[in-house]
Amino acid sequence: MKKNLKNMTGNIRHLLNAVKVSLKQGGSFLESRCIPNGPIMQEQNLSYIHKATWGMYASGVEHSLIAKLLDWAMEKALQPNGDFYFPDEAPEYKDMQRLYRPLTFGKVAVWIDHPVMKKQRVIDRILQYQHESGGVFNYIGDDPDNIQEQDTIGTLNTSFFGHLMLALDMKEQAIKAGNWLCNFVDANREYMSKNIMYCNMTPAGDLVTHLEPGENISGKLDYISPKQEFWQPGTVMAYLAVLYEKMLDSWGYSEESAQPYLDSALTLLEFESGMPLYTYLWPSKCKVGWGAGEILRIMVKYSIGNEEQLYKAYKAARKVAIFTFMDNQLPHGGWSCMHYPLSELIPEMAFEYKPLKGIINVPDKQIPDSQNIFLPAEEISGEFLGEMEAIKRGLEEVLKKL
Repeated sequence: MKKNLKNMTGNIRHLLNAVKVSLKQGGSFLESRCIPNGPIMQEQNLSYIHKATWGMYASGVEHSLIAKLLDWAMEKALQPNGDFYFPDEAPEYKDMQRLYRPLTFGKVAVWIDHPVMKKQRVIDRILQYQHESGGVFNYIGDDPDNIQEQDTIGTLNTSFFGHLMLALDMKEQAIKAGNWLCNFVDANREYMSKNIMYCNMTPAGDLVTHLEPGENISGKLDYISPKQEFWQPGTVMAYLAVLYEKMLDSWGYSEESAQPYLDSALTLLEFESGMPLYTYLWPSKCKVGWGAGEILRIMVKYSIGNEEQLYKAYKAARKVAIFTFMDNQLPHGGWSCMHYPLSELIPEMAFEYKPLKGIINVPDKQIPDSQNIFLPAEEISGEFLGEMEAIKRGLEEVLKKL
């Protein structure tokens, strides 16, 4: 084990113990939000369950309860075309997140052997979202016989699609998604050397670098603004790291063949290492903890990476665990809702999610006619728990080797 981390055994163990407490508290919160006491399996919106399943799984909630959430989605929201949504959901849920939500609960369904991801209609439909480039659209219309390709492809759906393909052991689709993400990293290398990363590509593989006012928050990252879509490099790091692991452990690839995927993840870790501390106070930093935790675990597991890379992965995971997750956890064990901005020009950009004496100073309900997506507390809590569990596993792997 590398010297830098070996000298920090006590601090790592302290952090790990705190993370375990946080996970337990968060899981209890999600259990308490199930019908009849809360909106889970009661509100006709998949956003109340899609990440809750992930968080429940990560925090050790009984699989029988998770199965009830998946039963509810299968019985209430599965459409004839294989998509999942409620017809009365607003477009920012039903369309913008059409694929994203079933990708999240789909991997959990595979992990607990739930039948929802054994339906051929569902799998066939999900596969339609993957473009020939390997990237994955968020929305393709309603008609399986008439695919409506979108103007851009992003990291979110591509990486989450990849995780489901890994769970389903669908090698071809998983590697295609990984190749797209590696191409995304390669296209950004010159920009990252200037402390910028662009976040969307055209189906033809070109980065979208021309952004109108209001589009910056979803179009690029830099080292300046304290409120951005910081999750972008994190979600790519997480997927490419576990793809590397799957290729070696299950699919018989050589380390040489799998190395480009891990190298791309490490390139993003290097970019992330330049981010100021204040960027970790914004909830959208969450997936960086996931990515850093997976990189840390896999580098230690395979005894790869240099001392500097290991330490950078640990530092990123630690900062997310403390400043993004545990410092923002509320007394009831969950986290605040989020008014997720779709433009950097809207008033909701002024919101702060740091609790003061256990109180969050943001509205707890959707703001009418606002240019944001209301993400309920159950969704935020589920996501944070799923990602924090990856940090836990990374820390545990480190301590095994110290």
